Amino acid sequence: MEKVHELQKKILKLQNTEGVNSIFSKMISGKQDYKTIIEMKREPQRCKNCDLILDGNEKFCPECGEKVEKETEEAEEKEGN
Repeated sequence: MEKVHELQKKILKLQNTEGVNSIFSKMISGKQDYKTIIEMKREPQRCKNCDLILDGNEKFCPECGEKVEKETEEAEEKEGN
């Protein structure tokens, strides 16, 4: 099992090299020295009380009236506990 873990580390290290990134970017865009940016998908914010999908700019849930906590506030609270 340890050998598999070591091989995975080596593969990740190779994938993160500048040469591989450059080749991948050229394959995708067709342009030399083009940097591909990989977008991270954000999960939609939901009300903790009624599970309604929120736009992200509400202070209170329009369905149940629960106070909406922003993601950054939630992360700070978790770190503080």
